[in-house]
Amino acid sequence: MRAAPTALLLLAAALSIGGARAETLGDARVGFSAERVLVFDGHSYVGRIWSMPGAQRHEQELPAVKPVFILHADSAVGDILLPDLHTAVEFVLPRALAALGKPGLLGTPAGKETINGIPTTKYQVDKKIPEGRLAGSLWLSADGIPMKCDGSFTPNKGKASTVHWELRHVEIGKQNAALFEVPAGFGKLPPEAAAALLGLRVRTH
Repeated sequence: MRAAPTALLLLAAALSIGGARAETLGDARVGFSAERVLVFDGHSYVGRIWSMPGAQRHEQELPAVKPVFILHADSAVGDILLPDLHTAVEFVLPRALAALGKPGLLGTPAGKETINGIPTTKYQVDKKIPEGRLAGSLWLSADGIPMKCDGSFTPNKGKASTVHWELRHVEIGKQNAALFEVPAGFGKLPPEAAAALLGLRVRTH
C-alpha cells in the first residue's frame, strides 16, 4: 500500500480547502496557527498549520516521510519540502482540487455553530465540476478561518472519497514570513523522481 503518496494527496486536498480565495472557501483574513486533524476515508492524520492571508504551511508526520506543504492563494503551484533531505519540489494541485477555489462554490449559510471555541457559520457545498461532484459542509469563522469541513468528492469515473478537516487549539496572530518560503540551501528534486516518490503531478518547465 502506498500510504505516503495517498496521504500527501489528501493533504493537497486540505490545502485547497484552506487556501482558496476569500469569496469562496476562506483565505483567512488573519494570521493563525493550529493543530489540524484530517480524516480521509476513515484514515486519520494529525498535523500543524500556520497561516497568513494568502499563504499557508502544513506539516505532517508520515511513516516514510515528514513533508511540509507551502501554498500561496494566488498560485495553483505549491512546494513540498522534505526537511530530512534538504530538498524541495514544486507540484501542481490536481484540477479537481483546484476547482475548490472557484467562485460560487459556497451555498447559503445553514446556521451558526461553535467549533473548538471559535464561533462559525456553516455553509453547504454541492457543486458539479468537470471532474465530478463536490458535496458537504464547511464551517468558517468570521475571519474566514476554515474550522471544519465534512465533504466528499465523487469523480465522474471511480469511487467517491470522503474528507473530514478540523482545526483545534487555534492561536490567532501574525506568523513568521519565513514559514512560507523554501529555505535557502534546499536542493530541487527532479520532476520524474518527485512523481515516483510522492505520487503527485509536478511542475515541469
